[in-house]
Amino acid sequence: MINMNKSQPTFTIQDGYGQTREYQLTGKNITIGRDQDCDIIVNTGEASRHHAKITRENGTFIIEDLQSVNGTFVNSSPVNKPHAIKHMDIIQIGTCMLVFNDPNNLISDEDNTATRTLENMNFSFDFIKFVIKKLEENIAIVFKGKPEIIRNLVVCLFADGHLLLEDTPGVGKSILAQTLAKSIQAIYRRIQFTPDMLPSDITGMNIFDEGEKQFHFMPGPIFGNVVLADEINRTTPRTQSSLLECMSESVITIDGKPHVLPKPFFVIATQNPEDYHGTYPLPEPQLDRFIMRLSIGYPAPEAEKDILSSQAVSHPLNDISYVIKSTDIVHCHALVRKVMVSDSIKNYIISICNATRTHPALTNGCSPRASLALMRVCQSLAAYYGRNYVIPRDIREMAVPVLAHRVKLKIRYQGEWSRVENVIKAIIKSIPMKNEDKGL
Repeated sequence: MINMNKSQPTFTIQDGYGQTREYQLTGKNITIGRDQDCDIIVNTGEASRHHAKITRENGTFIIEDLQSVNGTFVNSSPVNKPHAIKHMDIIQIGTCMLVFNDPNNLISDEDNTATRTLENMNFSFDFIKFVIKKLEENIAIVFKGKPEIIRNLVVCLFADGHLLLEDTPGVGKSILAQTLAKSIQAIYRRIQFTPDMLPSDITGMNIFDEGEKQFHFMPGPIFGNVVLADEINRTTPRTQSSLLECMSESVITIDGKPHVLPKPFFVIATQNPEDYHGTYPLPEPQLDRFIMRLSIGYPAPEAEKDILSSQAVSHPLNDISYVIKSTDIVHCHALVRKVMVSDSIKNYIISICNATRTHPALTNGCSPRASLALMRVCQSLAAYYGRNYVIPRDIREMAVPVLAHRVKLKIRYQGEWSRVENVIKAIIKSIPMKNEDKGL
């Protein structure tokens, strides 16, 4: 992405997928938009005619949104005020990504502090509440009888993580993912994993063009906003590993060249239990990329009757449409990260994760990534309930779906504990929160 021989800062512009170009920032004012008089013309219908402006002030580049319809984002955060950008920042305008390359310039801590202070003034629970209401109502039309699963799905989406759905076939794992994708005006991709798949079938590859005598990147199905990885454990670990980089960094590297994935980027993977035929268990590093694991379970008789009635004539999935835009999700990501987490709550999270590392029944403990995942999910849960702070109850409520899939039970302890979830619950019960208000 970076050409170190150029003295001027540059933008690496990624129009769509695999199409890149460079723009040197030589002027003092640069306008971005889809109008022909803009300095950087963005080829996407989601951009306004004059979408954003970049101003150069004393060697520092300031980006400002020009009251665009769909908004401008820097590193997944909406630009509400003039914002100083630094080397390797990613600007997103619709599906167009602009990577800022300026390795010879730094932004002072004072500038960063001022920017964060401005952003912290824009927290709004009303927006999150609106998005939650629209999503839950739309998903409930199709996915019946499991409101807690819908809630956890939305919490995971707002936490900017990825979700693993593990359960027996036919309980609605794929339908839940498809319903969420159809509820958001975003790019949806479905990957049906099979044993003969290769990593390039997911990420894409460079193909030689005989006419132009050069290689062109052909993107794979991973380039989407909501990606359903259906039956992910039916393919080999070699192919499963193709998701490692994109799930942790939202980037795909092909032949040494990185390709930035658009935000939001949400992977929903489904898998059958390990004792089913034809499965390849996900390795620990792959499981650690999923911020949560959920099990849907069988519906209650009343809910199952409602399922039968709703699909007697046609599938309700055909009757719904999107109710929010993909940019609304990116706004929620930024708002969730402003939820306050006190030092006592952080210590509580660390105590729980430390206990998994020393528990005799577990083969391995939770990593620092797990601690961060638990904090992020609890921030999202707090925002879901309309709070701008995390409480101990959030930790206890989310610890099992966030931590249980990251650790394994030793064989000799399976008779005593039966499931790893029971170990996590016992750990939580054994660690009291100091000076906790029992009402929380």
